[in-house]
Amino acid sequence: MKGLSIPSAALVLLIALSLSTCSDDATNPNDLGGDTNLELTQVGQLFPISLSSPDNPGSVLSDLKDSIVITRNDGGIVTFHAVVAVDTAFVRGLETELGIATLNADLRHAILETYVNRFNVVVDSTDKNNITLTTDARLKVTSEGIQEFVSSGGDLSRPFTIVKYNANVGDTWTFTNQEGIAVTRTVAYKSTTDDYQIGFWYLKVIKVEETKEDPVMEKITYVTNHKYGLVGVEATTKTGKQLKVIVFPPTL
Repeated sequence: MKGLSIPSAALVLLIALSLSTCSDDATNPNDLGGDTNLELTQVGQLFPISLSSPDNPGSVLSDLKDSIVITRNDGGIVTFHAVVAVDTAFVRGLETELGIATLNADLRHAILETYVNRFNVVVDSTDKNNITLTTDARLKVTSEGIQEFVSSGGDLSRPFTIVKYNANVGDTWTFTNQEGIAVTRTVAYKSTTDDYQIGFWYLKVIKVEETKEDPVMEKITYVTNHKYGLVGVEATTKTGKQLKVIVFPPTL
């Protein structure tokens, strides 16, 4: 990793992924029940993603190469194996979009290490034209919502909810992650019509905004659908830049 100035490449993987007892109480978000036998989360399902910048739609970000596949499902605890491949041109373009291209090498390296450690990413930079980032992420995915275990360092006894589909706009919950950082998630939007575009389709969605102390991001917005799970992530940097990830569910 020494000398590798690709903090934003590791961030892509976060954005790309970058996702208990029964309860209908939206005020208790970490109590998540529901059906875990979903077509969406069967082993072998593939989840293509696209990355773009709303302010620069023709940027190099569209060249992202990715592979996200479900390799295991233990009663709704779903393992996603993710591999992202980028080259140096992509990295430089992404750094520009994130507003961090002018930072010195040591600071960029420090940011990289933050994300690599946080998300347990393995980086292979042997080939500068095919830099790969690999990780396994586990989510609990049910018919009632989605929880993640990244914030607890992979501790399956400490799930943190991304969304409950019966939540309402204004619902908010706060927890402390494994780094001792306070994380707040708030339901910012809930569709009443099919208004969120994925390819040729439009879906009803819930948008949950996440804020916390972070070296690059001002907020992360998770976009979810009650049938197709996580369908998008919208990131806003501290410099006002925006990145958008679309997740194409295999059952759409």
